[in-house]
Amino acid sequence: MAMIVDAFAGKLVERLANVIEEKAIIVLGVKDDLQRLKRRMERMARVLKDAERRRIQDEAVKGWVDELKDLMYDADDIIDLCMIQGAGILLQDDHHHTQLAESSAAASTRVRCCNFPLLSCVRSVPFRYEIADKIKRFNDRLTEISEDKDKFNFIISSESSDDAYVMNEASYRQSSFLPESDIVGWDIIDATNSLVELLVSQHQQKCRLFAIVGMGGIGKTTLAQLIYNDSKINDDFVLHSWICVSKFYTSTDLLKELIRNVGGICGEATTIAELHKILCFVLHGKSLFLVLDDVWDADVWINLIKDPVERTTTKCRIVVTTRDRNTAIKMEAIHIHNVNKLPLNFGWELLCKKVFTNNDESEIQRMKDIGMQIVEKCDGLPVAIKAIAGVLITTEQNKREWENILNSNAWTITGLPEELRGALYLSYEALPSALKHCFLYCSLNPRDRSLFYEDLVCEWIAEGFIEANGDASMEDVAKGYYMDLIRRSFLQPDPNYANMYKCTMHDLLRALAIFLIGGESLSGDPQASQSNGSLIKLRRLTISSNRESVSIPHLDCLRNLRLWSPLSLDTQMIGSFKQLRLLFLNGDGIENIPDNIGDLVHLRLLDLEDTRICKLPDSVGNLINLQFLSLGGCEALHVLPRSITRLCNLRKLNLDDTPVNYVPKGIGKLEQLNYLAGFIVKDADGDNGEGCNMEDLQMLKNLSHLRMDKLEKASKSTAVLLNKPRLKTVVLRCTPDGGGCNQQEMDRIVQVFDELCPPPCLDRLQIHYFFGEKYPQWMSSNSICTALPELTSLQLIHCSNCPQLPQLGQLPQLKYLKIQGATSVISIGCEFLGNGKLAANAFPKLEYLMLWDMTNWEQWSLVSGEEDQEIESNKLIQFPYLQKISIGGCPKLKALPSVLNHVQILQIIGAHSLSRISDLPALRELDVRDCPMLDCVEKLESLQSLKIIDGGDDSFPNWLISFLQQREKHHNNRFHLRLECGAQALKGCLKGRPHWCSLQQVPRLEAYAENGSMYLKYTKQPFSYQTNLDEDTIGMYMTHETSPVCFVTCKCLHYLCR
Repeated sequence: MAMIVDAFAGKLVERLANVIEEKAIIVLGVKDDLQRLKRRMERMARVLKDAERRRIQDEAVKGWVDELKDLMYDADDIIDLCMIQGAGILLQDDHHHTQLAESSAAASTRVRCCNFPLLSCVRSVPFRYEIADKIKRFNDRLTEISEDKDKFNFIISSESSDDAYVMNEASYRQSSFLPESDIVGWDIIDATNSLVELLVSQHQQKCRLFAIVGMGGIGKTTLAQLIYNDSKINDDFVLHSWICVSKFYTSTDLLKELIRNVGGICGEATTIAELHKILCFVLHGKSLFLVLDDVWDADVWINLIKDPVERTTTKCRIVVTTRDRNTAIKMEAIHIHNVNKLPLNFGWELLCKKVFTNNDESEIQRMKDIGMQIVEKCDGLPVAIKAIAGVLITTEQNKREWENILNSNAWTITGLPEELRGALYLSYEALPSALKHCFLYCSLNPRDRSLFYEDLVCEWIAEGFIEANGDASMEDVAKGYYMDLIRRSFLQPDPNYANMYKCTMHDLLRALAIFLIGGESLSGDPQASQSNGSLIKLRRLTISSNRESVSIPHLDCLRNLRLWSPLSLDTQMIGSFKQLRLLFLNGDGIENIPDNIGDLVHLRLLDLEDTRICKLPDSVGNLINLQFLSLGGCEALHVLPRSITRLCNLRKLNLDDTPVNYVPKGIGKLEQLNYLAGFIVKDADGDNGEGCNMEDLQMLKNLSHLRMDKLEKASKSTAVLLNKPRLKTVVLRCTPDGGGCNQQEMDRIVQVFDELCPPPCLDRLQIHYFFGEKYPQWMSSNSICTALPELTSLQLIHCSNCPQLPQLGQLPQLKYLKIQGATSVISIGCEFLGNGKLAANAFPKLEYLMLWDMTNWEQWSLVSGEEDQEIESNKLIQFPYLQKISIGGCPKLKALPSVLNHVQILQIIGAHSLSRISDLPALRELDVRDCPMLDCVEKLESLQSLKIIDGGDDSFPNWLISFLQQREKHHNNRFHLRLECGAQALKGCLKGRPHWCSLQQVPRLEAYAENGSMYLKYTKQPFSYQTNLDEDTIGMYMTHETSPVCFVTCKCLHYLCR
């Protein structure tokens, strides 16, 4: 990641201002030296904005900036060393003072010098000379560089080097979960429809490849995504896979991703031959739809994927996106679709969707003339239009501001590759310096690796890009930066993830970032580099390689090292990278961590997730600058060194899915800790007094995320959560089958949970495997809305002994509710909504409701008695924003309630006693599976999609005929029916058979049997009728006792509650 020189200078000045008055600096006697350094940096910073702009076009300026950047990295190291050494002296002195106090009361009369103990002054002398010498040499070099700047005639900036940038997150809490679609114009819709028809049409050629060709940023991937997500594609193929190929792909990694996408397991396979064998096994006898996105080399298809796919699939269609038409021709594409630039009017429509979010028509018309000129300069490229929209939304919507953007010199800057000029660079140039750092950093991830909000926040903080702002923590500020990069279209959120917690970067924006980074970062195999000389100034290294093991040359300047793939590494070399700030060692190729890791005194982030390590060395406690320690998924790690309690700057400790026996006593001393996952409740008999108990959490007042495990081991509890004003996420877990065998245990766990009342600021709550007979008092009382007024997400997982659910309808901000494994619940009634008149406005913001594996649940009625009948008659609002209900594994449920007027998607699986689905006026999608008693489906006026899966049943669903007869009255040409049934039932659907009379009125029909090997596909208009069935085929299947297997993949919205 390229350091933005003006922003880094501002950060250094700010850091110097903060540390100068620290005791650690004063005791070293280097305060005056650092003040002089601060003043020099402040004077230098005034010209660095102009220098940063000009370095792209002027090689001489670039050389000067590069030299200054090297110096700034050294300054950052010097500040670190001063703080480390000074803190060490103070710590030793405190220890010595304690010893003297214990032995003699005279300790309090020690001789002091400059208000500090004489011992501190004596011990600081050697290092004081050493550090003073470093600062002097640094100032000499800075003077020389400062004198050189005069020959460039830089423009002196009057602005703060840090832009005083503050992102307000409040607007995002009020917005919808998912961003609005960027699709505009008919061209892309027409192209999608025509290509889909070609892809699903029958053809004697089993394997056919289609190509989408166009320049970067023109919308190839967007078109491919529309095709991939089309319902006809989903219905026509059993298996689906999307692979991002990119210019530098690894053959084995690509094959592994393909295998995982189609449901296979790679196991220990590492060679291409082994992976081909697994792929053939997974694909055998099935149909496949495959997208290869961003292909640069035809060999990825010809020599790597084509043979196993052609040999084993029954039907395969491949869509390739590429910038090079010749690549498509080499891959023998039978159809090449060229993506054209957006016409000017559609470009303006796209800009308006991004900028005028309130759809104010008068504002749109007022700005149209100047806006059209800006769109014209984007040359019809959607990515450029979205990028420039990200600039416009940060300005006042007046013609003067827009004219400044239209006439900006950034449109014509030289020194960049042609495809990165214009709108893309201008949008980057308009970013505040703080955001430039964060954007460039995102390009360190490989193209096929998604970006996650929680990871980026930690990494940006560890890199030093983030500063706390007032009451907002660094994590809050970083979240604001992340959301602003999405708002400005520098990051693209994944639409399948709520709250936009997962995202990607567009290829052209990644290319821009990589160009600006230059030689400071490398992603690939360092052994394959032409010469180690080119790596001398390397600051950040991401290792990916086809080798079984990898070695790293000695790199004095390295600050960020990532090893993600399952490579083995001689970890002893890690201790030689003395300047490391971030270290990622992931995968089962890592089996040990050396003692010399304690020498990495600059380290801020250590990520060892999913490794095979069985211990951490005690020397980890020497990493006093460490802020983030991730040990999730380390299945062989059972004991943590007590030395981690010395990590006084630690902000995050992640132990998720790591079987540690206890968390060492003293964790409460880590006052900066705000994320603690996997806190193990102390077992009084199992840790020899070395583990901490819940009371130790009392001191951690800055926690924002807390996961507590093995709560059944708590003999008692205290109110350890209420005093945490920043707490946003809480996960409370008992061990499955870990308790509840007798009444005493069940009563005790209720008492424990009663004391774990969270603060009112809580946003997300999960409770797992709670075995008490009633929910905690703070959930069961009438005051739940005051106890949890800000809660947006709630998951109650396997709370199997509670017969009644809490009054969750009174939670004013709840958007996502999942209840799973509540096996004692027999009835859900009006108590679920609230008492009396409170029930009238129940669940005012709920959007997603999941009710799974409630095996004894029989009744769901949300009205009862005369008073409630009166409430119902007045049509008081309940569930006004409910979009989706998913019910699964509830075999005794008999009926749905009558107040679900707003639900749009309903999925019901395994409701063996359900007989009726009706009166759902807003329902658009209905998915019914394994509901044998269902005999009436009616009054679904808005339904557009119906999926029915009837296991091994050879009878046609009786209710379907009457429902289809009702549908004829609505004349909905978009209605789509998908049926999976037994072979005999499918036979009755054929033309001329008993059910054909009703089915022929359906606008679009797909029916399957025998795991998709038997099919009927019908479209009413334009007419199309396809089947592979005849009497012989049906007779062959009837002679075998087989049951169809459900192969539909249900795409559910992910909600990340970490």
